Amino acid sequence: MLYRYYLPNGLQVVSEPMANRKTVALGVFVKVGSQDETKENNGISHLVEHMFFKGTKTRSAKDIADLTARIGDDVNAFTSKECTALYGMTVTKKFGELAMLLGDLLTNPQFDAKELAKEKRIVMDEIDMYWDSPEDLVHELLQKRVWKNDSLGYLISGTKSVVRSLKREELHQFLRGHYYAENMLISVAGGYEEEEVKSILADAFSRVKSFAGRADKKYLLPEMVAASVKRDKAAELALPPYHAEYMGAACFSGKKQNEIKEKKSPCYYRSFAVADKDIEQLHLNLAFPAPCLGDKRRFAYSIMNSVFGGSNNSRLFQQIREEAGMAYSVYSYSSAYLRAGLFHIDITVQPQLAVPVLSKVAGIVEEFSRCGLTEEELSLHKEQVETELIMGAESPKTRMDANAKYALAGTKLFTLEEKLELMDAVTCGQIKELAEEILKLREVSLCVVGNREHIDLNGIRKLFNCWGNMGQNVEGGDRMIRPIKECEIELCVSVIRDSFLTVAQEYGFTEENAPRFTAFATTKERLYGKSN
Repeated sequence: MLYRYYLPNGLQVVSEPMANRKTVALGVFVKVGSQDETKENNGISHLVEHMFFKGTKTRSAKDIADLTARIGDDVNAFTSKECTALYGMTVTKKFGELAMLLGDLLTNPQFDAKELAKEKRIVMDEIDMYWDSPEDLVHELLQKRVWKNDSLGYLISGTKSVVRSLKREELHQFLRGHYYAENMLISVAGGYEEEEVKSILADAFSRVKSFAGRADKKYLLPEMVAASVKRDKAAELALPPYHAEYMGAACFSGKKQNEIKEKKSPCYYRSFAVADKDIEQLHLNLAFPAPCLGDKRRFAYSIMNSVFGGSNNSRLFQQIREEAGMAYSVYSYSSAYLRAGLFHIDITVQPQLAVPVLSKVAGIVEEFSRCGLTEEELSLHKEQVETELIMGAESPKTRMDANAKYALAGTKLFTLEEKLELMDAVTCGQIKELAEEILKLREVSLCVVGNREHIDLNGIRKLFNCWGNMGQNVEGGDRMIRPIKECEIELCVSVIRDSFLTVAQEYGFTEENAPRFTAFATTKERLYGKSN
């Protein structure tokens, strides 16, 4: 059973007791991440998260490490684009110690100057680590480009120059501006008695101030002022004069009342990005605009991803790796946020196979969007996704994290049984409708990370431009695809044929011993179906 309630200070709790468990997972989620930053302080959310473990007013960093070890050494934190979280898991009898520790980290951080200087170096090393990882870089760079004018595209870790410049007082100010009860959520799941846990949480997090109880409201952002007003006087908030008065309340940003607006969905910019790195393989990442977090179609979306590229028996994996043997790693995944979402395809391939692989992926995208899936595929992947859901639900940490994720999104929370029912109700038609909405090659963005000397960038760019010309929105806003022109298919085929011939020569293939290559390179119907 799921419980949702508020502690006396206004801190929301989502709780899911689980029978026959001897462990408990606890997480404290704060609704602030890299999307809430500016270019001048990008990376501050992540740096604050690091500093929580460097000592409080009652515990040194060594004390924190020792206590963490005693309760199972499973206490950590993370920063995302939309939230920052401290979390841990321990045995039920030590839950009180875990809760008190997290409460202390959140409310009594020291941000010692010497520790801050050391931790900045650690964070800058982490930034270097991400840059050295092409798997991370290809994803981060693409999101930065497609949301280039919005903070949702900011790097979570920030840049080294900004991190280096951040001052201790800026961290304290950021903490005062975002870490208050109405902007936080506690999620807990595992083996415990609900009333006992409620009492422990009320004690452990009693020092978290509510907005109304803060003495330093001048540091709060305008949207925080509005959130507090909405919580305490929801009915009056609907009246224009009252709304205007409180939306214009004190804030350190200095914005005028008419400049204060809620964050809008970011504009999506179709992008082509390249990062030169001296590595053997080529990393490709494609992204399509997709549903936001909490979309009511998320169960159909989950099955669609599994069928298309999210599993070993998916279309992408079977056709690209198993049948063609063209890439070691190929899969799809979703990046869903409150204001926007992307559907990604990630490929790791030999540089000389980039154009052939991208061409084959394009064919799979077009076929799936046009034809959907079979009832047999639907039944198989329903079983797979439902089985994964059940296995994941065995873990208190998985339940804790999932409950927090959707509670923060403001969507309804479902029990495992309800999720399985909703998953079972998904139809082929629903998935085909989603595929038609998402999988549009004319809207896809592409990021390439690899050694420029070994990459046919001209061929990749030609293919990318060809996709962009394959359809367009008609006037009036209807999202319709015009018929593909014969010249567009001819352009795609010529690019693909040239690339295949290069690969065939390198590996000694001929038309006689490699019919799959030549047939794919010369048959239009194999790529996009018959043209009109």
